[in-house]
Amino acid sequence: MKLALLFLGVCLAQAALNPEDLREKVYEQQREYLYKYEGDVKSGIPQTSDKYSGMKIEAEVRLQFKTDKDVLMRLEKIKFKSLRGELESPEERELRRLTKDSKEEKIPEQRQHHAFQQEFQSSSEFELSRESESEERLPREEQERRQRQEQERRDQKPKKSSREEESKSQWEPSREVEEEVEETEKNMAELRRHLEKTIKVRYEKGNVTKIEAQKDEPQESVNIKRGIWNMLQLTMDPKNVETLDKDSKDKSKSNRAYDKSTEKLFRIMEQDVSGLCETQYDIRESRLQQNLREVTKTKDYQNCRQKVEKLHSLVSAKKIESERKDRKEDKLESSSVSRLLVVTDKLRSDKFLIQESETRSQHVYQPYSKEGGEVITFSKQTLKLKEAKQVSEQMPEPREPELKGNLSFVFQKPEYKQPREEPRQEKTQEKKEKIERLSKEISKEMKHSVSQEAPRKFVELVKELRQLSEEQMKKILKELITKPLNQGEQRKQRLTDEQTQEKNQTRKVLLDAVALVGKQEALRAIRELMELKKISESEVEMLLTGVSLSIQPCPRTTREMLEIAQSERSQESKQIRKSAWLSLGTMIHGMISQQKEGQMQKKRPQDQDQIEQIKREYSQELLKGIEEEKSEEEKLIFLRAIKNAGLEQTVDRLQEIISGKDSETNTKEIRVLAIDALSRVAKKLPNKVRQIALRVFQNPEKSESERIRAYELMMETKPTLSFIELIAQSTQRETSNQVGNFVYTTLKSCAESRMPRDRIVRHACIRAMRHCRPFNLGIQYSQTSDWQAMSEEMKLGASLKIQTISDKRSVLPRAVTAKLNLQALSYSVNFLEFGVRAAGMQTMVDALYRQYEHQTSSMYQLKKKSQETSREYRDSSSTERQRTFRNIEAEKIQSKLNIKTRTPEEPKGQIYVKADGNEIYFHQFRSDLLKKLVREDKLSFPEIEKQLQQGAQTSRTKASMLVDVSEIVATFLGLPMKAELKALAVTRSDIAGKMIVSPSLYRKESSGEEKSISNIEAELTSTHSAHVQITAKMTVDCRVIKAGVGLDASVKGVVPISGKVAFDMKNRNHKVTFQTPEKERELLVLKSRPIVFTEETAVRKTQGAKQVKGTLRKEITIQGEKVQRFPSQMKTAWGRQALGLEFALQSSMISRLNRERSAPFQPLTGPAELRLAVRPGENRPEEVEIVCRPRAVPATSSEENSSEQRSAEQPSAMRLELDIRAKHPQQDRSMMIKIQTKDEQVEIDPRRREIDASTEKRYPRKLLLRSPREKEPAVSAETQQQGREDGKQQTRKTIAIQIERSRIPDLESWDFKGCAEVKLEYPTFRDSRLIQDGVVKTKVDAKWGADCSGRGPRVQIDAKFQKSVQQRRFERQEEAAEWDSRNSGEGLTQSQELRLESLLDTVQTLWMWEPKPERNSRSVQESSSMEKSRESSSRSAQESSSMEKSRESSEEIQFKKLRSNLYKQCLKDRRDGQQYSRACREAVRQRSQLRELDAEIQFQNIPAWLEQTCLAAHSYILNSLYSRSAVRQVGVANPPNQIRVRATLDRAEREMNVTIRTPRQDHNISRLPMAWAPVWFPSTRKTLTEQAMDTATKNKYTPFCKVQSNDKIRTFDDVEYKYKLSKCDHILAKDASPEEKFMVLVNKPEERKPEKTVKVFIKSTKIELRVPRGSSSEEVQSQEAAWEDQEWRQSKEKRQTSQQTSAESRSKSKSMEWTSVEEEQHLHKPIEVTIDGRQVPIQSGQVKTIRHQTTGKVICTLYCHGNGIQLKSPQHGLKVKVDNHNVEVKVSHDYRKKLVGLCGNFDGEQSKEYEGPREEVYKSPKEFGLSYLVPSKQCEVQGKKQPVMRNIMITRLNERNEEQACFSKIPVAQCPEGSRKTKSDVRSTDFHCLPKELQSTQKMIKLHKTKPLGGLQSKSTDLVQDIEAELECRE
Repeated sequence: MKLALLFLGVCLAQAALNPEDLREKVYEQQREYLYKYEGDVKSGIPQTSDKYSGMKIEAEVRLQFKTDKDVLMRLEKIKFKSLRGELESPEERELRRLTKDSKEEKIPEQRQHHAFQQEFQSSSEFELSRESESEERLPREEQERRQRQEQERRDQKPKKSSREEESKSQWEPSREVEEEVEETEKNMAELRRHLEKTIKVRYEKGNVTKIEAQKDEPQESVNIKRGIWNMLQLTMDPKNVETLDKDSKDKSKSNRAYDKSTEKLFRIMEQDVSGLCETQYDIRESRLQQNLREVTKTKDYQNCRQKVEKLHSLVSAKKIESERKDRKEDKLESSSVSRLLVVTDKLRSDKFLIQESETRSQHVYQPYSKEGGEVITFSKQTLKLKEAKQVSEQMPEPREPELKGNLSFVFQKPEYKQPREEPRQEKTQEKKEKIERLSKEISKEMKHSVSQEAPRKFVELVKELRQLSEEQMKKILKELITKPLNQGEQRKQRLTDEQTQEKNQTRKVLLDAVALVGKQEALRAIRELMELKKISESEVEMLLTGVSLSIQPCPRTTREMLEIAQSERSQESKQIRKSAWLSLGTMIHGMISQQKEGQMQKKRPQDQDQIEQIKREYSQELLKGIEEEKSEEEKLIFLRAIKNAGLEQTVDRLQEIISGKDSETNTKEIRVLAIDALSRVAKKLPNKVRQIALRVFQNPEKSESERIRAYELMMETKPTLSFIELIAQSTQRETSNQVGNFVYTTLKSCAESRMPRDRIVRHACIRAMRHCRPFNLGIQYSQTSDWQAMSEEMKLGASLKIQTISDKRSVLPRAVTAKLNLQALSYSVNFLEFGVRAAGMQTMVDALYRQYEHQTSSMYQLKKKSQETSREYRDSSSTERQRTFRNIEAEKIQSKLNIKTRTPEEPKGQIYVKADGNEIYFHQFRSDLLKKLVREDKLSFPEIEKQLQQGAQTSRTKASMLVDVSEIVATFLGLPMKAELKALAVTRSDIAGKMIVSPSLYRKESSGEEKSISNIEAELTSTHSAHVQITAKMTVDCRVIKAGVGLDASVKGVVPISGKVAFDMKNRNHKVTFQTPEKERELLVLKSRPIVFTEETAVRKTQGAKQVKGTLRKEITIQGEKVQRFPSQMKTAWGRQALGLEFALQSSMISRLNRERSAPFQPLTGPAELRLAVRPGENRPEEVEIVCRPRAVPATSSEENSSEQRSAEQPSAMRLELDIRAKHPQQDRSMMIKIQTKDEQVEIDPRRREIDASTEKRYPRKLLLRSPREKEPAVSAETQQQGREDGKQQTRKTIAIQIERSRIPDLESWDFKGCAEVKLEYPTFRDSRLIQDGVVKTKVDAKWGADCSGRGPRVQIDAKFQKSVQQRRFERQEEAAEWDSRNSGEGLTQSQELRLESLLDTVQTLWMWEPKPERNSRSVQESSSMEKSRESSSRSAQESSSMEKSRESSEEIQFKKLRSNLYKQCLKDRRDGQQYSRACREAVRQRSQLRELDAEIQFQNIPAWLEQTCLAAHSYILNSLYSRSAVRQVGVANPPNQIRVRATLDRAEREMNVTIRTPRQDHNISRLPMAWAPVWFPSTRKTLTEQAMDTATKNKYTPFCKVQSNDKIRTFDDVEYKYKLSKCDHILAKDASPEEKFMVLVNKPEERKPEKTVKVFIKSTKIELRVPRGSSSEEVQSQEAAWEDQEWRQSKEKRQTSQQTSAESRSKSKSMEWTSVEEEQHLHKPIEVTIDGRQVPIQSGQVKTIRHQTTGKVICTLYCHGNGIQLKSPQHGLKVKVDNHNVEVKVSHDYRKKLVGLCGNFDGEQSKEYEGPREEVYKSPKEFGLSYLVPSKQCEVQGKKQPVMRNIMITRLNERNEEQACFSKIPVAQCPEGSRKTKSDVRSTDFHCLPKELQSTQKMIKLHKTKPLGGLQSKSTDLVQDIEAELECRE
């Protein structure tokens, strides 16, 4: 029974599924199917406007199935239409819905008629039209009848013109214009002919696998057919394909429930027009009929294995990496949804029939921001089955079939068809005429300034040149480009100057255009012009560089460039050869670089073997240029070319140059450039390059330039986090400050970067900074500075990175690099890089830096300096230089110590420019070129000066393509969509002028003396104009129609300058005259206009009945009505009456309503225009004259009498007058500005200051003032007295400004007068005391109005910087703690008393809420406010100190522990004789900081605008610091017309508390970071100028060396060591350069006393500063013996006290306090001054001037301050300060790496500070000091001998049994003959061995016993042996 029922069910099923019935329902062979196809594309900016443009394709698609898999396809009734219109607004749609006819609702077609608008306006759910189903049920005759009626109805409908179409009624759903392309158009007919051709498609199981078409059918026609087949691409069963939905944990092979289900959901990788991308399928059963399924497909184009796109860019741009690795952030995004109705066979999944298919897709281009508008291209395709029948007539198969590919879009390859001979000549002549006409038109447009049409025509000219064939280009360029016309040819052709200029300008325009053609034909034409010598060397360089950047590199073009580089003309010209090889490297890189996703690069060969062969071939050619026998100049050229090429095959050779066998034979410049040449290989071979660079970076023997460039190279390899941390960790052991500071600042800028390109590496840099040693040094060290501007909203940004590599030898940096990077459109572009590398430039700069000393011209001084530094000058003028140091002592020192001259580097350097990472230009200048400039006078300076006197005129124009970027993707219609951006800049500069200098600027007078310049007159007229044209398009092209969205923007700027300058140097009267414009001139014009457009090819007839092709362009401007109904307009003008010139600013733009006010300019929102113009105003002056008269104010009679008593630092008063006069024919207008500065000394005790009344009642007086009787602890009475006297000296700088201006006619009734007086009062001398109370005051009094009587508007500011109460409290606590530790007794100690006072203050604060009637309300408010401020400051200091983390050495950590009470540690150091210890310096720094600012501002009768400005500023502060603010307004009774501001800095100097009291409210701001507020708190420890410069240089502005009384010496590079001076002279500091400007010697006449003698040699003068010799030699010797016994006793006491308790230790420390006897021994005795053996008396406060004996010029000045002497020589950059106990030497930064002596070499490093006279480096300070000891018998003490530094010699037999003499490379301390050693130490010493029989060796054997040998330091080490250094000797 069951079997029977089963059999019956099968029979019924077969009956229901009759194969005969299904034969017409599914695709079957020998059947024909007719579809109706419609496809339209619409583009617009929907966020801004409803306007759009587009195109439409209509056709009938006929399919014939020859077999089940082979299908023939043909298109019929093809129509192309252009679309333009505007979509309906929501209001219009709602009104139409309410008024529409009921019959419309019954027509289902109407619901989908405007599907584009629904996609455009909303996201309504797709509804399948049931029209197909209803028609399917009707008979075929009825269907045909309805179609005929519909067609007749359409034909009877009257046609409307375009104007009528655009003015449709608002009741219609869309105001759209459809224009069909005319059949007469040739391109349309050709395209139709190709589209009607049959193609053969392989259609297997719904997938298109192969397409065959006729051989001559282009791909653009096949692509349209691909777009139709894309709608038929279908996968019904995912069994046979790879699905993406398989779960990793699902082990089952099948899912029965899923396999049997008719509804399926799966993901696969499916091929379509756009590539092989992820596709999501949703298959459901339809409710309309049986066996009908609804299929929905969605595409994810972010996940594609193959994506059809074409990228091109003039520059290479890197895709910004996203933090999400699975997604890419693209500005151009695509999406699509396809819905199909499919009739299926349940038994066979490969049998189906597509009844209807609809695809909707969109391409969204978001250029910068979602808020600024998105350019969207919508496309819609519908394919409906009209007819299915048996094949009645076989469709012909394609003739000569050719495989065209699969379903993926294929780009059409351009093919050039050779025309016939006769038409070709006519075509060439026509092209030539057009090119010549365009060149002349552009030249005329740029005649005076760049017009608006010049950039457009230049783009058209480049386009015409690109369309030429090779023969055409050569012929046209030969005829149009001729040699520039000189004066002879001009006279021969009888041309005027204007005609000649126009011809040369036309030629220049054409050359600029050729450089941008970017085709092989252009390169060959350039080569031919170069060989014919029709273009100059500079023009060849410009053309080759331009072509290499714009060309599409391929093997043929690259080979062409190689031939140019090897040509004869290139070998003759260095300039051409250099440019050709650089261009070759650029083209090689563009050809072989891999095409990465998102990387805009050029085309490359597809065959990998071919690529490898090309790499090997070109690497061999490039490596030939860096062979050993090549010159350095050739190596520099080829290394740059290798860098541009980026070939992996060159790495091994570069490694040999960097650190291999050839590293020593090549110069440092070559090695640095070799490291730089690996930059493009770094990402290809990161591990190998990293290994090479790391070895250089970790080698301290390498130069700073090499190590820094190696570090940059490692960072370019995309290092991992661990590697970056390794580099950061290496800074802990870094010995070079230059390298360490560069690494630290680079990592810091990386960690702080906001640019998207650094998004990933930024996190690694942040983590690496935890391991990095903070080299936070000043601007004089190598560093990286990064300025960034990034808009997160616009996704636009730019960064300027400036990197400097400083030099030990010069204050100027050795290399400076500026890198400009742009971030736009999700790409990062290395737009431009400019760099300068120089060495030895300090030699030339010294002359210009101090030329005022000689009062000579700059060129004469530069020439003189070059001669003085030359070897010839040193050899020829040795006798004269000996007279300069005529003292025989200086000559003996040089001979005894054998000091090596620190010869400066030869001046050399280079300038280079990189564009897009390619080095396109570099110029190298060397010493020989500078010699021609400054010594040999090879540049004809007199001729140049003569030409300037007669007048010179020059004009320069340049056109260049800034941006040329395009991206092409395929739309689903099979049409290409192109997004492109182009920016072209055209500039012109016209400069004319003349200059007359009296006397001559470059020549000396016949008398031999150079006269100073007395008069300079110059005239200048210049106009600089620039025009930038920006064009952006998003276009869909079908060959006959182009439609899309565009943006036209232009920026035009003009800068006119015209005037005269006259400098009267003799009378100090300087005048500048400006000419005013006579008519309106636009200075800046910015225009932007978004549009939608369509373009069609049209044919027009000329007058000669000749047909000419043209383009018919129709466009609609997007007005931005959806953003703003009417544009925002702004008009403002200024200066019409006040200046006589009106500056007008007009703008009109669509602003983003209801958006952020900070929203930037949005070009896609609508038209925008900005104009800045200057026009004549009322009473326009013809010219403006500015006269400057600097004057020195004469001193009064009383001042003249006391001139000798003035301080050396006190300058004379100066006066500056500025007379500005606007000349007018009727009435001149004038303005007089007078500025006078004056410095005066006043005696004011800074400890006695005014006390705030409110604060006095809150705190004890001793917390506010210090008593004058308080003593400086642990110093002598003399030092205390001197400190008090210095503290009384205050400098008062007065700056008086007076402005007088005549009234403005018709606007003012009286003249204007304004006066301002600024008084700044600060300490004159540095205050280095612990007990100090300095104040810096500033007073400003500004009055203006009709006079300066004060009755009008007036503002007074009284500000002072002082110590805060919290700061004084802390100082008192430190002093009390120290006092308590030394004094123990009954009663309250000082610290306990202070703590009790603090407790009372706290209790009082707790009860402050209760009002007290006896106190003034204002004092209560102020005191409570200040108390809160102080408490907040205290909390801030505690929190800041608790959060500080140090990464310093153990010495730094130990010092941190002592910072809890620096005062106590400083007193201990002072008792030990260390007056300038580190603790004392830090304690003085903290106590000298003035951490409180108290400013009082009073005003009266101020104008309304000033009052509004102050209120707006206060409101801004209140709003921006809302979270940190507290405002009180109730009960405030502050004085009217007064504002008081008080700012208190916390102890950590990171935050401050601010109180602002206005008449209406009290505003308290707590914990305001110092980085947010531009407030600078001064200090009394340094002068104001020194503090400002130390802030920039990190306390390295004034280099100084100090010899202290405790035998400690601090070098210029901040290294402190201990060395005991003796009676022998030691070189403290000496200029070891060839100029030998000065030398400073020091000795101690009595070794056990702190007094020192200093000798200073400057030019021909010897100045000796010493203590008078009052004791006999016997007394001195007995006193020394007593000091020896005392030293022995003290050492014994120390050994005993080391074993005692801590209490005994404290009592011992008290006993070490200076007693009265010790104080007498340490008294500063008056210093005796001797000049060239003559004693010169000098009193305290007196200034003595030392002059040259013959010339009378000032050499130096001596200033006696107390018992100390200060020597200053500004022209030599030297300052020496002596007070017998201490010696301080200060030098200028010009002496970097030029000094020798105990003060160090001054190279900015601490690693090699113990450098001896011959550049040897010692390991101990003892031997370092002995190396600068000047041996003499006069300085010997009885019984003691001074060791001398000598090279040790030992003999040995080598491996060949030959005797060798080995000399130590570094001298070793040895006792002189006749003495014995008493103290020694063993040293490991390096030896250099020489054959003993050589004559030179015998000479060295004799010399090594008398003086140290030089030149052994750089020799090889042949032997290492331990040698005993004899450090102390006796007889």
